[in-house]
Amino acid sequence: MTGIARPQALGAFPFPAGLLLIAGGEETDAARTALVRGILPETWPARLEGVRLVHEGRLDEAAAWFADSDDPVDRYNLFVLDPERVSRSEAAAAVGDDWRPLVDHVAYTVGLTSVPPTSEGLDGELAALVGTAEAAAALADGDEPVALAHLRLAADAARDVAPALAGVVLSELAGRGHDLVDAEEAVALLRGTDLPAAAAEAFFHRAGLVHGLAIEGRRSLGDAIAGYTEALRRIDEVGQRSLFARIHLNLGTAYLAAPIVSDADHLRVGIALQSLRTAVRLLDEERDAEEWASARLNLANALVYAPSAKQRDHLMEAVDLYEVVLRTRSPKKDALGRARVLSNQGNALAHLGLLGDARERFDEAEFLFASKGDESSAAIVRDLRGSLIAVGADD
Repeated sequence: MTGIARPQALGAFPFPAGLLLIAGGEETDAARTALVRGILPETWPARLEGVRLVHEGRLDEAAAWFADSDDPVDRYNLFVLDPERVSRSEAAAAVGDDWRPLVDHVAYTVGLTSVPPTSEGLDGELAALVGTAEAAAALADGDEPVALAHLRLAADAARDVAPALAGVVLSELAGRGHDLVDAEEAVALLRGTDLPAAAAEAFFHRAGLVHGLAIEGRRSLGDAIAGYTEALRRIDEVGQRSLFARIHLNLGTAYLAAPIVSDADHLRVGIALQSLRTAVRLLDEERDAEEWASARLNLANALVYAPSAKQRDHLMEAVDLYEVVLRTRSPKKDALGRARVLSNQGNALAHLGLLGDARERFDEAEFLFASKGDESSAAIVRDLRGSLIAVGADD
């Protein structure tokens, strides 16, 4: 089949909506144009009833609607929803040779094949979408530079014809390539769309890059905090649990990094603790292993150093959190990381007056630092152990 209108609204909306084709014609042109920009139509034409149902999450009803149609585009869309009812070859025959790479992309996405499609010879939104599959395959092979190259080509292919897809790709580039220019463009393209999760991720990546520059003194921490807050405004923990938690983790650390120069700043510390507690509650130990440990470590550090009327309770909670983190810091695989956690835990134990336990942590930390040739850190631990335990003994 030929004559499918372009550009198509591919890749921007989450699966499966982001892989549906929009049938051509005057009746559907306005809706297609809106979807390409990441905007849901105010009024859906009757011809796109199946597409509307997919966007509303009513997949069974949508599949039934597509199944009742003989239109080739609807046969392809049914393939996206249920590859067992429409075969790959039937879907390819329905849309024609020009769109066969899209069928190949769907087959790769849903696991019908392990061979990714190729973007060679394609252009526009189709080249961009297939390029994201090539990037995913490269990442699966551990080749991030090739993945980034595919994403760059995908962003360039989509930019002028499919702005929402370009925004999604640029956000991914910003997250992996750490380029603030990409993040700024992604935010600009996704800010006014009906893609809350994609927009939140773009704001998150931008804020993270600004956060890093702020630590170097080149940007304001306030800009990073505002970006994290804007990201959180667009999502909730029910629909985007992991992203919501990661944003709270970064927001908490950003608040803690800002200097405390007045009594009003203590309120900011309370907000930081609240964000870090949210991250601790939501992150999954297996799926979000790195962030899971980081959230607990940052919360523990904050509890130790944050001013509080419940300082002893905070110190005891911190000791428990450090103990949990230590399970993820093997002496063989991450000796220096384990040593840093032990030093912090020893400090908390010393402030609680548990000097024997504190000495054990400091001793192991010093040994691990020395075993890895980090004599400077080993000396700091010795000095810290001596000063804290001496003060505790005097008390």
